Amino acid sequence: MPDQPPGNPAPRGRKPDREAPFRPMTEVARYAGHGLTLAAATALFAWLGRWVDTRLSTAPLFVILGAFLGFTAGMYHMLRELLPAGLRGTPDTRRGPDRSGGGTPGREEEPDGGPPP
Repeated sequence: MPDQPPGNPAPRGRKPDREAPFRPMTEVARYAGHGLTLAAATALFAWLGRWVDTRLSTAPLFVILGAFLGFTAGMYHMLRELLPAGLRGTPDTRRGPDRSGGGTPGREEEPDGGPPP
């Protein structure tokens, strides 16, 4: 076994799989990044709301609105990134089960997408 590098043993004749140990950490980093984005958006908009409140002397009004807006924006971004495309309501899924795009009821289209002759 002296011909194998230390750290990630592999059977003879195969290269060591260098990405396998890092895959779980990649997923953790991905989700942690989304959580930090949500927190940062909420904090930033709350801070901007506080700044507006000090300028206009409107106690907690804009802090609350800013925090709500930041949380909503952060949650929208997180869900858009994490949900599969089919659950987001992309144009292909909004057209219906036949994905024909609607068209005129009772009128069929040719397989190439054009009107019948």
